[in-house]
Amino acid sequence: MPFRPAEGGCLCGAVHYRIDQEPALADICHCAMCRKSAGAPFIAWIAVPVAGFHWTQGKPAAYQSSKDATRYFCGNCGSQMAMMGGTAADLVGVPIGSLDEPERFTPTAEGWALVKLPWVKLAMTLESHPENNPEF
Repeated sequence: MPFRPAEGGCLCGAVHYRIDQEPALADICHCAMCRKSAGAPFIAWIAVPVAGFHWTQGKPAAYQSSKDATRYFCGNCGSQMAMMGGTAADLVGVPIGSLDEPERFTPTAEGWALVKLPWVKLAMTLESHPENNPEF
């Protein structure tokens, strides 16, 4: 079955994106940077080929969160919508929660389990990586 494009955007509706290629993976990240950037105990991501991700409305603001990775968010409402660069420069990380249909994508792995908050208990068992998911 061909991939059905997915769309998403920010809370206030100023910035939108479209994904037209199958994600390479879906995972949860427990690292401190993801927790801080989301204000949450972890972020669930899909990783999409760069060629399959397109901004369709508005222009996101950008923050270089590490020496080689940039996070993109709405400059109006602050919603995080993408992360580019890092160890998988050919992929765009998209927070599953920013999608219009987040239920379409279920994480299968978790990264940075070594620093997972001790009270976080997931409802399902995922492939677990002590540090970064090597695929992302």
